[in-house]
Amino acid sequence: MKLSAFQYHAPTSLSGCARLLQSYGEEAVLAAGGTELFVRMKLGLVKKAHLVSVSEIKGIDAVSVDKKGALILGAGATVSALTNSSIVRKNSPALAQAAALVATTQIRNMATLGGNILQETRCFYYNRSAAWRKAVPACFKRGGDVCHVVPKGKKCFAVYQGDLAPLLIVLGSTATVFRNGAQEELALERLFTGDGKSPFTQGDDLVLTRVHVPPMEKGAHAAYRKYRLRSGMDFPLAGVAIMIRKKAAVIEDLKVCLTGVASAPIVVSKASELAQGKNLTAELVAKIADAAFRAAQPVGNVESSPSHRRAMVRLMAEEILAAI
Repeated sequence: MKLSAFQYHAPTSLSGCARLLQSYGEEAVLAAGGTELFVRMKLGLVKKAHLVSVSEIKGIDAVSVDKKGALILGAGATVSALTNSSIVRKNSPALAQAAALVATTQIRNMATLGGNILQETRCFYYNRSAAWRKAVPACFKRGGDVCHVVPKGKKCFAVYQGDLAPLLIVLGSTATVFRNGAQEELALERLFTGDGKSPFTQGDDLVLTRVHVPPMEKGAHAAYRKYRLRSGMDFPLAGVAIMIRKKAAVIEDLKVCLTGVASAPIVVSKASELAQGKNLTAELVAKIADAAFRAAQPVGNVESSPSHRRAMVRLMAEEILAAI
């Protein structure tokens, strides 16, 4: 496998980056660390004449904290930077721990926050070589009209496997994007469409610039756990992020978000409803874990069976809450 020919662009400003993306349109692709993009390019899944890198944009990799204690994370910050940053470890230890679970050290040194959030959906029938793909009809994600995993399905079920988005969502994070010559801020979960074929809400010239993580309130705890076959490198086959805030023994707020089980991160609203105003008893833990289990509806398009991935969602939710 080898990369197809492309022209490399490294603009030094957001406006220049957006202009290039808009100018070249469908012939351009945005790149950061490239750890996921270049693999798809080598497989022939992405064929673009122009690669627009964000690496030279000033401040795109900055990690800081504002006067209110909120984390301001540049989308170009490497995953290793999030793991090792004293600022992140102090203000959001759960995020540093989640970042440490991403892939391997070598990949974390290259991969970026923005790339992990805006990671393409995956499927057995999509992430294959060109020679292998010739053996089966094109699926929805490759421009066809069939889903090989759900034969009667009318949409693409490719799965989202980002590690950082679910935790950032339960922490109430917002994303700053540059689009149409202006910056706008939106809840992080609004970046996702839920469609495996086109998983992100974005125009041709949209650039994710930073993520704002509000400070943890008093009595709040957060954690992320993932299930994977090889602990050293794999994407999450299922992942659970939980944030819980208590006053005395009473739960004031609880948020649960899943990854690796659908085409977008799944917020388990039922879990929040069950927990509000209650004590965190063993019985409630079981009910919250069951709500997460029911919200997870994976299909057989990545390693491990759908039933086992659902079971692991329940187990990981129970483990996180039991630790709290």
